[in-house]
Amino acid sequence: MSQPVSDQSVLQAYEPIHAREVVSYGLGDAGFNLYWAPLSAFMMVYLSDVVGLSLASIASLLVTMRLISAVADPIFGAIADRTHTPYGRYRPWFLWLALPLASAGILFFSLGSLAIEERLTATYISLILLNLIYTAANTAYNALSGVITLDSDQRGLIISARFGGAFLSAAVITWATPKLVALAGRGNHALGWQFVMTVFGVIVAGILVNLFLQTRERLALSSQPNRNPLRDIGNLFANRPWTILFAFGFAMQFAFMLHTAMTPYFMKVCIGRPDLIVGFVMTFTLGLAAGSASAAALTRWLPRQWLIALAMTVAGASSLALYACPSNQTVLMFALEAITGAAFGMASTLAFVMCADTADYNAWKTGHRATAMTYSMIMFGKKIGAAASAALIGAVLAGYAANSLLTQHVLGHIRALISLTPAAICFGAAGIIALYDLTPDRVVKLQAQLLSSVRGKSSNPLP
Repeated sequence: MSQPVSDQSVLQAYEPIHAREVVSYGLGDAGFNLYWAPLSAFMMVYLSDVVGLSLASIASLLVTMRLISAVADPIFGAIADRTHTPYGRYRPWFLWLALPLASAGILFFSLGSLAIEERLTATYISLILLNLIYTAANTAYNALSGVITLDSDQRGLIISARFGGAFLSAAVITWATPKLVALAGRGNHALGWQFVMTVFGVIVAGILVNLFLQTRERLALSSQPNRNPLRDIGNLFANRPWTILFAFGFAMQFAFMLHTAMTPYFMKVCIGRPDLIVGFVMTFTLGLAAGSASAAALTRWLPRQWLIALAMTVAGASSLALYACPSNQTVLMFALEAITGAAFGMASTLAFVMCADTADYNAWKTGHRATAMTYSMIMFGKKIGAAASAALIGAVLAGYAANSLLTQHVLGHIRALISLTPAAICFGAAGIIALYDLTPDRVVKLQAQLLSSVRGKSSNPLP
């Protein structure tokens, strides 16, 4: 049962966010991108061409890792929601996990220095460890966006700034990483990866400590999660707006990971331009940044769910166009990649804002607030989508081997996996999000009733 809270606590929940918090929160995702960007763009190529694993082994590894990481999401969400410190529920995790996250990243990117017979086992251990620590830190980071403020517009501001800055930093990191690896390794890519990711790890640790120091948890309402975390999960699946976001997150991540994982192979073996891989990935990432940065402004003209539906439709159409694009039309390919990136960036940002709204809806409906669980179960769905993409790639491209002559059959599968399949999934995702009906007006009303409730006043159901 919630206990009444003071008027001061209510006012604090709507207190304006300081500029240093917006910057520090955005830098947090830039720090995570020091791992996410290289892993997203180059992990399969790193494991196949540097570590020397077969694509079938990599696919099995990624499915295993993502399933373990997906199961870990609700576990870490339950732990974070039940953390009680003088500094809040979520902020202390940045301090506790800064050094472990950096160490795990260095370990994973040191695999190339091991004996060949040790690499597969070491890859499993190090990648799973990295993802578990990353998941724990990212769970706290996601939840923090829901308790910095209760104001939906301010949430939109910090999340738009977060994703815009994050995708922009990802573009820079994606561009710089292979150059730094080549410079540091001087022909030894294994040594280059090890050195660069050690430097990145030190930077990540500093960014997480700064995130702990510079942010605040303003939403100090006394509604607690259920005593049993499984009831928190049950409440979420009884929350219609949240279940729609869950299904959408699965579909969008399935399409996103198919597209990004296949990009290096598409440019290298289908187009025959390995020199354009980094530029192609950067174009997509800059598109992500542009789409994310424009998301908040575009909500003035269209509701969030319809903007997302439009964005996914555009992503599907541009993916279809990429399939039909002649191999010598690289300028058109780059333009289509920018459009696809912008569509994914806008959809990701707006869906994240809406997730905070569903956390408020859940607290209003059940009397229990489980912000970290709300986000972590969305991430669970996304990681299941990512695992499905890895499984599909492994099944379809079982005959791929690095630096070998490929058949037209395999080349056709690569082209389809980066375009036709994501297009179909994007169109399906647009249909899913069109069912979402938790409008901003309803969110404002339920927040007012929620605040009245925790202050000991009665509340009436939403109209």
